[in-house]
Amino acid sequence: MDDTAPPAASRRSVLLGAPGLAAPLFFVRNAWAAGKTVQLGTYRGVQGEYVRKQIVPKFQRDFDCRVLQTENVTLGNIAILRTQKASPAYSVMMMDDVGIPIAKAEGLIEKLPADRIPNLAKVFPNFLYNDSHGAAFAISSVAPWFNAQMAHPPASFADLWHERYRGRYMMITPKQTQSVQLLVMAASLATGKPVLEAQYELEKGWDKMAELRPNVQTIYEIVGAVALQIQQGQGDIAGPDFSKSVLPYVARRAPLRLMEPAEGSFAGVNCLTLVKDAPEPDLGAALIDRILSPEAQKGLAEATYAAPAVTGIELNRDVAAVAPYPESRMRDLKLYVLDWDHINPQRSAIVDRFNQIFGG
Repeated sequence: MDDTAPPAASRRSVLLGAPGLAAPLFFVRNAWAAGKTVQLGTYRGVQGEYVRKQIVPKFQRDFDCRVLQTENVTLGNIAILRTQKASPAYSVMMMDDVGIPIAKAEGLIEKLPADRIPNLAKVFPNFLYNDSHGAAFAISSVAPWFNAQMAHPPASFADLWHERYRGRYMMITPKQTQSVQLLVMAASLATGKPVLEAQYELEKGWDKMAELRPNVQTIYEIVGAVALQIQQGQGDIAGPDFSKSVLPYVARRAPLRLMEPAEGSFAGVNCLTLVKDAPEPDLGAALIDRILSPEAQKGLAEATYAAPAVTGIELNRDVAAVAPYPESRMRDLKLYVLDWDHINPQRSAIVDRFNQIFGG
């Protein structure tokens, strides 16, 4: 199926144009998009860079349009949609799976139109969220990461609390989803219960989090800001973070390593959404379709070492060795997927408590 086909109404207006002009088929298909501008909110880091350099330029050429891209994190992107709810500027917004139920409940996003996003049919069914209001496009593991040259490298989440790492741990900001996953692990360690049970007893994890404070050197938002510090030995451990953010540095031979914790890792799911009352819904749908295309999915996976969210992608050997793909391998790795419908109502209180403990 052609992933550049215009909406039906736009196709009709093109076909009713000047009958004597012999325009190339490409321009007939995409004239509906010519001269339009679509605004896209992505993540920061390697993933955002790949979208900006590899996906956006070709999309702009194919549709004779302009894409305005900004980079942020899930909560930042949702905050933007809230402020613009009455008059949205964005048409497509990326956010983690945690954000989909929030954005849907607040009327910030709408159901993805399958008729305008043919590649939606290739997405693994388990990675279509909240009645198709969000579709995954990248799946990572989430774990701490560390200096690979350490004499005593950590092997578990529990090691973050070890005395040898006093003042040597760089913790992810509470603004990001990974901080919740760290709290869930703290609750599991405190209660002795399995992770998926401990997520329902988060209050019991706060004393354990307070015990972590002496080990925390700094709180960071962007992996690149602390990667050099970890490499240079100014800290030992960082995170937890998405494999997509850490493994590209490892691939460039940086002396970093993503932990494979004894307790297991979490699933980090990046999703695409179509903004409610988007100024360019058709062009936004076409952009989502492009990001879900086999070419873009393969390119993103091999640039970020995250798993594609669609079927039938053949990854190069290096990426295939570490990415949780295909879906059967995701199950084998037992990546924890949390109950965000239960956790989300607590999110504001969680951020406040983090800040109280760690002085944010």
